[in-house]
Amino acid sequence: MPVLFSDASKQEINQSLLLAEQAFNKFRKLDGLTRAKFLEKIGNEVEKNSNDIVTIAQNETCLGKTRLEMELSRTVSEIHTFAKLARSEEWHNLPTQSVGGKINAPRLITNNIPIGPVLVIGACNFPLAISVIGTDTISALSVGCTVVVKAHPAHPQTCQFLADIVIKVMKQSEIPLGTFQLIHGQNYKVTQNLVTHPNTSCVAFTGSLRGGAKLSKLSSQRKKPIPFHGEMGSLNPVIALPHKVEQHPEQLASDYIQAVTLFAGQMCTKPGALFIIDSNCNTPFLNQIKENVERQEILPMLNSDVYENFEKGVHFLKQNLSLLATNDNQLTSIKNPAYCRIFELDSTEFIQNTDLRTEAFGPASLLIKCKDENSLFQCIDSCEGSLTASIHCSKKEYPLAQRITQKLESKVGRMVWNGFPPGVTPGPATHHGGPWPASTNSRYTSIGKEAYQRFIRPVCRQGFPVN
Repeated sequence: MPVLFSDASKQEINQSLLLAEQAFNKFRKLDGLTRAKFLEKIGNEVEKNSNDIVTIAQNETCLGKTRLEMELSRTVSEIHTFAKLARSEEWHNLPTQSVGGKINAPRLITNNIPIGPVLVIGACNFPLAISVIGTDTISALSVGCTVVVKAHPAHPQTCQFLADIVIKVMKQSEIPLGTFQLIHGQNYKVTQNLVTHPNTSCVAFTGSLRGGAKLSKLSSQRKKPIPFHGEMGSLNPVIALPHKVEQHPEQLASDYIQAVTLFAGQMCTKPGALFIIDSNCNTPFLNQIKENVERQEILPMLNSDVYENFEKGVHFLKQNLSLLATNDNQLTSIKNPAYCRIFELDSTEFIQNTDLRTEAFGPASLLIKCKDENSLFQCIDSCEGSLTASIHCSKKEYPLAQRITQKLESKVGRMVWNGFPPGVTPGPATHHGGPWPASTNSRYTSIGKEAYQRFIRPVCRQGFPVN
């Protein structure tokens, strides 16, 4: 991957975080209307430059024009959502009370305040929605935090183009210098220096478990530990109960493979494991999986690094498991081809070999055959935290599905009924998070309106005069 932008020096990082701290003391005091207009102008400028943004992003990510246009539309919509939040200032106020309910007792007034300069480390697979102008950045700005974005080395030109838009609007709107900044760096030390800098108050990260775990540890071991909001790897288990598998093998197999291969399987909510109860009645379903995989269109992966990591993971799975279905016999001239692979194993293998539960970022998934309901529950117990889980069942299987739901809710942040998880619709009820290793704090969402809660904290004032 060619180096287009130099890595930021430690001196440049120090200067950026000093500016971010100085700007924070001014930006947080601006009224909600001023911040709202700032965000709205960003959204409008992004829309004006949409064709250029999509072209640059496509050249760097190979995600496809249609997918990027959808992502850009979602991103602009979210910018305007948080502009409304800033304007309303509804995030700011909390309940008021008198101590002990006594007459003339001092009043307790609690308000939320912005946490400080936020470091945003975006995702490689969402160059618009989870990057420079994504939910992390915009929700933090909406509540008065300043933001330093670490550009993703897989799409640096996209990052810089978007950052230039924000900086242009920032100057036009007379927003304090340093409210928003972009830092480039391929070397891990750049990210390390940003996370450990004393002026960084909070980190929002989306990426691999390995990278997230390392940065989370750095955040907690600082002289002054800070919140680290990481959204990381996720297996996203799917449970398909026998009657559903037997009655709807074609539709279930088709939907499953579509979910596994959506955008070359490069989705954090891709179903990485499907659990079924072993039976002779499963044969049509398994045959339909093979047929669906064989006719899947081969798409390019994001870049050579993602492709090589995926193939390395697939090689490990091939050494340990049986390959149920693949389309890697198809000839293609596509660079970094995303071949689909479905591996099969029994529940004992899944429970005993923890290495098999690691997410393969790409179009691969495990099909686990459980001998009975008891082994299915044992598999669920052995699963680690995930962003999502899905249950497929017929009406007569509702009692069993309810028991499964009770087990799953301690494992995931979102449950899907008779559906598959890829694709998150932002909104007030959206929750995109889950227990470790899906995220570092399962109480917060990284997508949707409530994402701003990561960047505020409550302060209580007792006995202060009322304005």
